[in-house]
Amino acid sequence: MKRICIIIITAIFAGLFWSGCQKDLDTYEGESGIYFDHTRDQNLLRADTLPFAWGQIDGDILEQKVSLQINLLGNVTDYDRTFRVNVIESVVPESLKDEMKVAVEGTDYRAFANECTIRANEVSTNLEITLLRTEALQTESRILTVALEETEELKFLYSREVTDKENNRRRIDLQRVIVMDETLPKPDWWWGTDIYNIFGDYSMKKAITICDVRGIDRKEWLSSEFGDRLSFLIFLGEYMQRWLDEQNPPIYEEDGETLMTMGPDSQY
Repeated sequence: MKRICIIIITAIFAGLFWSGCQKDLDTYEGESGIYFDHTRDQNLLRADTLPFAWGQIDGDILEQKVSLQINLLGNVTDYDRTFRVNVIESVVPESLKDEMKVAVEGTDYRAFANECTIRANEVSTNLEITLLRTEALQTESRILTVALEETEELKFLYSREVTDKENNRRRIDLQRVIVMDETLPKPDWWWGTDIYNIFGDYSMKKAITICDVRGIDRKEWLSSEFGDRLSFLIFLGEYMQRWLDEQNPPIYEEDGETLMTMGPDSQY
């Protein structure tokens, strides 16, 4: 009798468990939403800001496309759903007003279609924007902000949030802020007496000049392997010093006053 009771109780719990599992398997029937993906560019993305470093791209490349993925939250459908992505006013921090300007259509980026469509049976779409490289980026960064516009079918149901210094919370996955500049960071291998004697003090303008004159791929320049080629670096320093000596007018550093030179071992 005791064994029969155990079997009955076990069957009841199994039925309840299966019923719960069945409920968990019910398909989502609520509203659908859209938001900017933040997983693909998570190594670059800072909150809602996506830095774009022209300085790490070879100097002869004057335009580049960025692709912003927009995800669907909710069910797919058997028909297309269209929404808009608008350029909105960019907020330039007061402390950066002298070195950051709002991007201008036709100068800093090409006009783009601001209608996006999530196709039938798809869960995402991409907004492509062509960015333009200008000489102004040598001294000023450019900022471009695009924001999603919700529709009756595609609402704002999800976004991460951040809190600013004034303790205001804002949702960050409904817009993307693209900041362009000519930043070329100091390579990890540029340190120590040997490198100083070849190239002298580091400056971004000096690094860009070396890469442009010798046609060095900037991603290769930044790699740690590039710094292992000591014999080539010695040749490069001497070559660049001769090139600098031949320039008329001479090449100056970023301050416009200091003559650009290589290190002491590259002098002749």
